[in-house]
Amino acid sequence: MKMDSKIRNIFWIFISIGVVVIFLLYKVLVLSLLMNGIPIMREYYDIANLIANVIDIISIIILLLIFKMKVSKGSMKGCAKGICVYGLPITAFSLFYSVQAIYWIFNGHAGLYGHKMVEKLVVNLLLYLTVGIEEELIFRGVVLDCIFRKNKTIVLGCLYSGLLFGLAHLENLIWGEDMNPVTIWSTIIFGCIIGFVWSVIYLRTKSLWSVILLHFAWDFSEYCNYMMAIERYRYSGSYNFLVRQIPVIIIMLIVAIVILHRKNSNK
Repeated sequence: MKMDSKIRNIFWIFISIGVVVIFLLYKVLVLSLLMNGIPIMREYYDIANLIANVIDIISIIILLLIFKMKVSKGSMKGCAKGICVYGLPITAFSLFYSVQAIYWIFNGHAGLYGHKMVEKLVVNLLLYLTVGIEEELIFRGVVLDCIFRKNKTIVLGCLYSGLLFGLAHLENLIWGEDMNPVTIWSTIIFGCIIGFVWSVIYLRTKSLWSVILLHFAWDFSEYCNYMMAIERYRYSGSYNFLVRQIPVIIIMLIVAIVILHRKNSNK
């Protein structure tokens, strides 16, 4: 019986890995078809990416319905608790640095973006919201569902989901042509940690929307500060947003560990 249980556990682990690999390949395929099938999309990469993400989300939802996978959308209370209590460091950090970056850019530093600044921000706001939706559906929805079908160990499930989430960012080795090696590998390491944190918050709040919105806030603040960094370099300045993220990631890791410890203590 124990051997059968181990085999089933390994089976579902490989299923979840397969789902992630297929998801990444599908993302590339959809985006490639859009870029090659509609040539004008090459000039509007962000919009093409946004459309591709919407197609991905629809595809994931259809698969979830077909295979009857359970994804807990949760209540408004759970969502609010995830964002304003457990995820407060992320919420405050992301809000502060997004507003700071946008204010700085609009305060006479639009530079490369010019009159298209508002359009670019709106498109990328929607883009990163869809990124949060599709990635959380896969990594917190599908992956955790696969793991918990035969293994109810919460800590291992969260660690595994976080590890897969971080390793999925290995795609930056191929597509991140404008990223230096330090940024690429730190993104992978941060991805593993933050993926673990998202998993813990999702299981604690039973709200997928809480981690979707936290994920979106984190990514959008990164984007806003990337825009500011480009402009600062043009003005002979420097700006390293990565360093500012480290304390928040450490705090969130501690929060996640405390949540798990309290959950295990209450059993």
